[in-house]
Amino acid sequence: MSAIIHDNFKIKTLKYFIDSLGTDSLYLAIARPQYWDVVAENDYVIPTPYNTVEGILRDWEDVTSLKRIFASSTSFGIFKEMWTPNVKYDTYRHDWGGTIPSVYNGANASQTLPQSLGDVKCVVITASYDIYLCLKQKVTNGEVQPSLYSPDTGTPIGTDTGIVKTSDGYYWKYLGATSTNDVISFSSKYYHPITTVPSAPGPSDAYFPQWESQENSKLLKGGIYIINVLVKGTGYNGGVAGTRNVTNAETDAEFKVIGNGTGLQFTVTYSSGGSIDDVEVTNPGTGYTHAEVVLTTGTAAEIEIIFTPSSGLGVDPIKDVVGRFLILNVTLTGAEGSGDFTIENEYRKILLISNPTNYGGSTVSTAATLDATTTFNVGTGLGVGAYPIDAIITGATTGCVARVVDFDETLGNLRIIRTIAENLGEASANNDFQVGEALNSTPGTAGGTIVSITTSEVQPNSGDIIYSEYRAPIARSLEQTESLNLIVKF
Repeated sequence: MSAIIHDNFKIKTLKYFIDSLGTDSLYLAIARPQYWDVVAENDYVIPTPYNTVEGILRDWEDVTSLKRIFASSTSFGIFKEMWTPNVKYDTYRHDWGGTIPSVYNGANASQTLPQSLGDVKCVVITASYDIYLCLKQKVTNGEVQPSLYSPDTGTPIGTDTGIVKTSDGYYWKYLGATSTNDVISFSSKYYHPITTVPSAPGPSDAYFPQWESQENSKLLKGGIYIINVLVKGTGYNGGVAGTRNVTNAETDAEFKVIGNGTGLQFTVTYSSGGSIDDVEVTNPGTGYTHAEVVLTTGTAAEIEIIFTPSSGLGVDPIKDVVGRFLILNVTLTGAEGSGDFTIENEYRKILLISNPTNYGGSTVSTAATLDATTTFNVGTGLGVGAYPIDAIITGATTGCVARVVDFDETLGNLRIIRTIAENLGEASANNDFQVGEALNSTPGTAGGTIVSITTSEVQPNSGDIIYSEYRAPIARSLEQTESLNLIVKF
């Protein structure tokens, strides 16, 4: 027995996830204000997150703040391959599957036998952030030649096919655009957003050309965009050089295409002796799932047809190029909202938490931001050094131990978290701080007594942590704006 999970499953799963953000609550959480090594007080070694129950429990202990993510903060993504001259790009094929060698020689080449179209370096982003699919390379004496000219300089082939040919002999198909806002929000060093435009935008919209391309591609479902010449042969076209337009491939006397589609048209270029140099498709036709070329009048030529999706190449760019990366962009500005995010301390963990609940109940949280710390009001007049960040505080009555996230000496508000590092083995670990008890602080001058206790806004260990990323410390301040891009491969 054998089975395979197709790329379509991954794309659909990603789409379901993004669509679910209309009803489910997804939060980005920042966590771990304390050092990675709390004993030596340094961050020299950043640990690896583990997919374990213990890992999830430790992550929850470290959470300080959460911000909700909506679908507008997400995008499908592809590997970012900026078009660069003198690179041999692979081509779109219907049969990538671990048996065809890659010729790609870019800086990020990772394998020689791509397992699926999603692993093939055949999609490029130009300087204008247009997205093109490489259809055909220039081949000379059996050797693939590098691309020399950007697809943006290409000459259109046919009518509304989206095919362009550059002066170096490469053929490309226009797939899509990228708006300035999406470049800023979602494009990073290694990944780039891609979208399928769902409805007609205005003519001045950055995605209007892509919409037109998608609509034109619907007219060419199952079209044949590329016919490769593997062996040139000899004696065709009466044995002379020249070009010949084939306007009816099903009935052509020399270059007949037998298959289950219609409408294919192309131009054949011959060199001296009637060798077939190139076949340039001018109308891909529709409905082809199988076809073969029957050549007459000459000898020994070998021709290869490349097939495209029955839905139409370019109709759904996300699907066409296997846009299986989820890109999330979240902006954190200062203290966020009502001050739920610390501006005094650092964080070292970035988490995604699905459907956490409000503190003390089972209602899924929907607030824009959530404070995950516990806040003690300890009175005013204690001074800035009473409870330094990351200090260990101890309740004089209960013996409870916690770690300081930040302290607002003006309001007398002290925010804390309780983690395994300071509580493991402590008899007081199951106790709760009490109003009226004095607090000691190491380091710090302390001197405060708990006047009131404000619980966390989110129930610890609720919902599901679905993503954990550990980093070097990231400092925060009131004036700071952080644009965080998270990449998840489906």
